[in-house]
Amino acid sequence: MRLLIAVILSTCLGASACLADTALKRVVLSTGGVGYYEYEAEVDGAGSVGLDVPIGQVDDLLMSLVVFDPAGGVANVTLPGRDDTVQAFGDAPFGPAALDSPIALLNALRGVEVTVQGSRPMTGRLMNAEEEQETNGQVSQKRTRVTLLGAEGLQQFVLEDAGSVQIANPVLRAQVDRALEAIRAQARQAVRHVTIHLTGGGKRTVDIGYVAGAPLWKATYRLVLDPGSTAHLQGWATLENQSGADWKGVALTLQYGNPVAFRQALYRSYFVQRPEVPVEILGHVLPDIDTRARAMQAFAEPAAAPPPAPAPVGMAAPKLAPALAAAPATSVAETGDETVFTLPQPIELQAGHSLNVAIFDSTQAAPRVGLVPFRATHPLTSVRLKADSAHSLPAGVITVYDTVANETGFAGDARLGGVPAGETRLVSFAQDLRTTVETKQSPRPDIATAVTVANGVMTYTVRSRQAIEITMTGPAQESRNLLLELPRGGLGQTLTFADGKTKATEETATAYRVAVALAPGETRTLTAFLDQPVSRTVALIDGDESVLAFVCNQDTLNPAARTALRHVLELRQAAARQAAGVKALQAQMDDVLADQDRLRKNLAVVTAGDALRTRLVQALDASETRAETLRKAIASAETDAAKARQAVADAVGALKI
Repeated sequence: MRLLIAVILSTCLGASACLADTALKRVVLSTGGVGYYEYEAEVDGAGSVGLDVPIGQVDDLLMSLVVFDPAGGVANVTLPGRDDTVQAFGDAPFGPAALDSPIALLNALRGVEVTVQGSRPMTGRLMNAEEEQETNGQVSQKRTRVTLLGAEGLQQFVLEDAGSVQIANPVLRAQVDRALEAIRAQARQAVRHVTIHLTGGGKRTVDIGYVAGAPLWKATYRLVLDPGSTAHLQGWATLENQSGADWKGVALTLQYGNPVAFRQALYRSYFVQRPEVPVEILGHVLPDIDTRARAMQAFAEPAAAPPPAPAPVGMAAPKLAPALAAAPATSVAETGDETVFTLPQPIELQAGHSLNVAIFDSTQAAPRVGLVPFRATHPLTSVRLKADSAHSLPAGVITVYDTVANETGFAGDARLGGVPAGETRLVSFAQDLRTTVETKQSPRPDIATAVTVANGVMTYTVRSRQAIEITMTGPAQESRNLLLELPRGGLGQTLTFADGKTKATEETATAYRVAVALAPGETRTLTAFLDQPVSRTVALIDGDESVLAFVCNQDTLNPAARTALRHVLELRQAAARQAAGVKALQAQMDDVLADQDRLRKNLAVVTAGDALRTRLVQALDASETRAETLRKAIASAETDAAKARQAVADAVGALKI
């Protein structure tokens, strides 16, 4: 039995003493957007196994690599760093940016001795290189002026005119050569060679697997309808080999599910930003004066148990169950989360190529039905498919063929969502233009169905009703089985029919479905009622009076409750009349006071002997009498209004329904 070996991943330098060849033997593609690639190698004793992995897959390999070894262990796994060009510069006095241009390299080598050959040979230490614009007649060009400091003092030359500029120190020249070679090698490294160092003894077969990103495989179907109510359903898979390697005799498995799959950038160097602290400078210390001390009671601590010894690297654990054996036809298995299709023959597929292969075949009952979405004018020609009780159907598209007079022709395309094992789905592939449907929808008056009163607040439930009238006409020479869809509303919604007999046969997350059979040429009208309960509240003392009146007029409520609420309504109406009377008297008082103000202003400008003054005084006296009468009336009306309001409050406070 093969054993699962714990894998220790480390990025380090090393070479294998005996490197075994690996061959890709198994691929598992998942609709989670990843693929599992399993390689096989023959090893003898302690050796090494090598894999060439595209650089884009290295993160996934470092995260998921597993090794199956029946008689050995894993010492470590090594691979080149992601970018070793910086390390290649070693202790050179310049970095990678110095090789961007000649002027950058010269300035990076300040203080280095160089030898210049050309019309003016010279030797000295580099001080500076700068770009300048040189104009000669009508020609202007950029030149690089370099300054050296040598035995003869400062000297300058133009780089473009020099025959050569050579670094005098051979060690430094070798460092520049090594850095350039590292940059060249890095640019052409599209893959990384991963070496797995194994321990153990004897000849054996070792399997190495890892998970990496892969294109989704897509399910498609061919559905051939028979003249009766059966159909032949064939499932196909379309996939691509984007692994970077040819598949030669590879066992292929397809997984349908939605596993959690993510990646992490493990093949990248991260440096923790450490806080900088100031250098500590010791200050003067003045110890405190010691005081009396007493010995503390000593408690013997029990000796701590020694920690368990760490498991040795490469300790073996039982390997997971092997893959299912190949069967003459595609083998299908259902796990708790996925449906697994294992192809019966090995696959040959070049890197970058695509494959289309059948994955299952079945014959099943496929009754036809005309699905009528709400407000649609024509049904959708559909068939009801059932997923086999042994496995689910992956989501995909269906090409439907119909058989008429022993001839098969294209009938339409359809979409199929993922169907769990044992469940059914309607597959719609065409529009039935021979059957017409007319839908009318209208609201009906709201009806209160329940009411409660507590703490002066009335809570009432209103039934909001929509009436839907559907008229269906079938073809003159053919019968039709229709499935009408009516919209589903919120919690508590109910569906009833005017005939009192029709019932909904099934429901989806968004619709009720009603089965209707039409004889050839038949026209039939169906009236449905969608009732949605809505709960509302209103304060009985000062809330909307029209709501209270609406509730009191509902014959659907308990008579005693209606009588109690009607009494409150009558008290509120009486209080409203009292308040209106007070308001009217106050309006009259406002008019009298305004007239008095006018009279007083006129008296102020009329002389004592003027006859008009007498009339104004008489009018003011009469107005004052009227004002006094109104004051008494207002006071009495306000008292009555307060009593009316209190009566409402007392009635509401005592009311509980």
